[in-house]
Amino acid sequence: MHLESSTAVWDKLARTYEGKGKQTVASLIGELFRDTLSDDSAMQPQLDAMLHKKHLLSTLDQPLNDSLVAIAMVISLPPSYSTLR
Repeated sequence: MHLESSTAVWDKLARTYEGKGKQTVASLIGELFRDTLSDDSAMQPQLDAMLHKKHLLSTLDQPLNDSLVAIAMVISLPPSYSTLR
């Protein structure tokens, strides 16, 4: 496999290893809105994982706008962050 750019390599990897069906889209959206973030781990990596799901949805032609993802983040906060809700 000889590809000209890092974008081409990334696109090839995404096509090869990422799910493409509606089931994958439904699963990612469900995870965004059902999961609860944890106080037991650093918050930033958990939020980054949510942003990664947003990116995956965009690559699957199901983009979510930023305000919807922000809502998902707020409702996923653990009880210790209740003042932000």
